[in-house]
Amino acid sequence: MGKKVEIALTVQASSLYAMSNPSQQDIDTACSLSDDNSGRSSNGTLKDFLSNVYLNQDVKWIGISTDRGFSVAIDSIFNEPETRDVNFFDVETIYGTGGRSGNATAKVKNDSNLVHKHDKYTITFSVYADGNSSKSFHIDPKLAANP
Repeated sequence: MGKKVEIALTVQASSLYAMSNPSQQDIDTACSLSDDNSGRSSNGTLKDFLSNVYLNQDVKWIGISTDRGFSVAIDSIFNEPETRDVNFFDVETIYGTGGRSGNATAKVKNDSNLVHKHDKYTITFSVYADGNSSKSFHIDPKLAANP
């Protein structure tokens, strides 16, 4: 029997926010992912970070800032359709709850065809500085379905 999984995006918010035109590598370097279910990257890159999730269970994404005065909000989770990729959720885009520390939650489909499959997706997130100014970024990790 599976369980709910929480995926945390930790961001070096002040350094990322200060960059005027960061490359994807700059963004990836300023971010790290972890989850409460032994998620990991085989080679240390964000695009290969794999979270194990379970059929018919919630997945929650949260944003964490390493810097005082900054916050990180999860804006959306977007399924990236590829020829071998499957969407683990009933919708293509999962929207965050909004605000300076918004998060996103969705339930994995109860579909046995998803077991042992991988889902590449995009996390779009915003870094908020003091006040209401923010900048938006994205990263592209993966999910793996378990029964």
